[in-house]
Amino acid sequence: MSETTRFRMRVLAIIGLSLFATLAARLWYLQVMVSERAVAVAQSNVTRVITVPAPRGRILDVQGRVLVGNRTTTVLTMNRHQLDEADFNQERTRAMLTEIALEINRSGHLLKVSDVERALRDPSYGRYDDVPIAHDVEADLLVYFGERPERFPGVRVSESTVRSYLYGDLATHVLGWVGPVNDKELGNRRPPPGKEYRLRDHIGKAGVELMFEDDLRGVAGRKVVEVDRLGEIVRERPDLFVPPEPGDDVILALNVDIQYLVERELERSIYQARLQEPEQDPNNPSLLLPTYDAPGGALVVLDPRDGSVLALASYPSYDPNESIGGFTSERWAELNDPANDLPMFNRAIQGEYAPGSTFKLFTAHAAWHSGVFGVGSIPGADVAWQDPGAYVLRSCGDVDPTDPPPGCRYRNAGEKQYQDVDLARSLTVSSDVYYYKIGESIYVNSSHPDTAVQDAAAKYGLGFETGITLPFEQDGYLPTPANRRQRHEDNPVAFPEWGWSTGDNVITAIGQGEVLVTPLQLANAFATFANGGNRFAPNVVDRVVDRDGEVIRAFGPRQLSDVDIDSGFRKRVLAGLTGVTADEEGTAYWAFNTEATGGTYFPLEEFPVAAKTGTAEVRGKADTSIFAAFAPATTPTHTVVAVLEESGFGSSVAAPLVARVLEKMLEEAVPSAPLAVERYARSAALPLCVAWHQWRTGNTLDRLDAADPTLEDVGGPVLDASGRVLVRGVEVYCEDLLEEVLDTFEDESVRGNG
Repeated sequence: MSETTRFRMRVLAIIGLSLFATLAARLWYLQVMVSERAVAVAQSNVTRVITVPAPRGRILDVQGRVLVGNRTTTVLTMNRHQLDEADFNQERTRAMLTEIALEINRSGHLLKVSDVERALRDPSYGRYDDVPIAHDVEADLLVYFGERPERFPGVRVSESTVRSYLYGDLATHVLGWVGPVNDKELGNRRPPPGKEYRLRDHIGKAGVELMFEDDLRGVAGRKVVEVDRLGEIVRERPDLFVPPEPGDDVILALNVDIQYLVERELERSIYQARLQEPEQDPNNPSLLLPTYDAPGGALVVLDPRDGSVLALASYPSYDPNESIGGFTSERWAELNDPANDLPMFNRAIQGEYAPGSTFKLFTAHAAWHSGVFGVGSIPGADVAWQDPGAYVLRSCGDVDPTDPPPGCRYRNAGEKQYQDVDLARSLTVSSDVYYYKIGESIYVNSSHPDTAVQDAAAKYGLGFETGITLPFEQDGYLPTPANRRQRHEDNPVAFPEWGWSTGDNVITAIGQGEVLVTPLQLANAFATFANGGNRFAPNVVDRVVDRDGEVIRAFGPRQLSDVDIDSGFRKRVLAGLTGVTADEEGTAYWAFNTEATGGTYFPLEEFPVAAKTGTAEVRGKADTSIFAAFAPATTPTHTVVAVLEESGFGSSVAAPLVARVLEKMLEEAVPSAPLAVERYARSAALPLCVAWHQWRTGNTLDRLDAADPTLEDVGGPVLDASGRVLVRGVEVYCEDLLEEVLDTFEDESVRGNG
């Protein structure tokens, strides 16, 4: 080997050794030096998973108008850990909380120091959580508190998404509300996979929000951040981000315009009922009957062709927007206080009332289909007889009809007498005596089932839940000898009576005694008769769709059963029910043929109405006013039932209410429902419009105080000389508003004179 070759080999060896040394040094650096530093960083930086709430699905009406959506709100929060770290003494902490409350109050939201302290004590929030103190605060508070961290440690103003009920208190009892999940709900509810509840999640608490919680609730997302030992975010990990999936939309069968009409007329009727003067007791003229307190009522509109719920109203009501951030304990107590007439109580499906004479339809069904007519003392259905105004039970024997033993004599209202009463006319004039006779005959005649009346009512769905997809529905009660005995055996203190007599059957036949129905039950029963015997489960929801509009689940007509209605019976009953509104002796004739009694001049020739009045006696209180109707009578598209507590006769209060509602629906003259912001704008604009009207019609040269309504930074209502008011971006025209108000006052004046 030459010397040159040896030299080259030495150079290569040196280079190789140098490379190996460099590599070894690098490996030592990475494994020792950097590793120790990485371990230190790993020990000081940890990842934290932050749940990203998913937007809830929307709730829309049958025409696709959004009733419930989501909106962004500005929330003031406090962090208890940071407050503790500030080491404020009690006096300084109290001063800080007072200043926070004052700033919130200046922004237009009432907040007390005790409210802040209560929120900070909420055990559902951890020590490091940001506790929400106030919602919908002014955005400029973000700067105010953000620039003063030393005075307000842990106080932040941030954005959050909350539920938005765009029509305010409209359809509240159908829509429901949302609130924070509680411990009981965490333990009892079983949400679908991926939609598990976490503490402080907001979930449906009532109405559709509750019943369709699994559909409306979305799948939460997550983001991952790295934080240091102080809890400060070092960086976000976009590679680990999982976006939230919004909930599905729920499309109702309800029409928001009809709902608005129904709620407005129901509220108006209740206030009008309260203006009635107490009447003299016919049995003791020196005494007055109970006052018409009219604490509340309900009105239901169904489509008898398929069971769709077009409107369902209960009064009094409340605004579900109040639930944002949670009801205060004081407000919660008010909403559930009987002294405030229970605004949260859904009278349409939870209220149980004696149906009064509306029940006669089912007693007539029992008599016809059980072969009662023409047997024994009961004349044929087409045989006219004289109603003397009172009835003495045949089982009482030969007694003085003017002074019979207790429980033997039963009267018509005011002992009114009727001539030529047959089946059809008994419904038109609402003869109680006619049905007293049927009730007694069914019970004493061995050829008839003792519970024929109750059995007929049960076929129409009374005594059972209707199957509506709303929570907390009640099932009413149909008294029978068997279940009366059972109630006594189950609770003899509450139900000391257990026997059953002829008198019990008699008062049951006219919908009194222990018979109880909900307004929805009664409406569904009349809808069943109206459509010829198809008993549907009422559908308040039409379908569930995803955000792309694809149908996930549809609710077609849900038929529960068939009721066998003989054609001859149906023909006679229809004649009797249409006579209620069209015959001059019909109990609701004046409600449908004059405005003087609060009713209307109804187009009966074009839209005949089949109906039945009901007046249910309540011990110690004024009567419950009830009215059930469907129209057009032979091809019905609407079934309406109104129940008004302690309001008087069905013919004087509930019937005019239904007449006004039916007229607008059948003539397709239902007004558009205003959004909550529009209703607010109208109320805010009214005083300005009154002033504008006085200025325009007066004979002075006074200047009208006005401003330029085109200015965008004006906060309050602004009026211009043309009578246009701008309220928070909503335009109100004074001429239209004043005309609407005057029409309302004219209606009330007419009713008051009637």
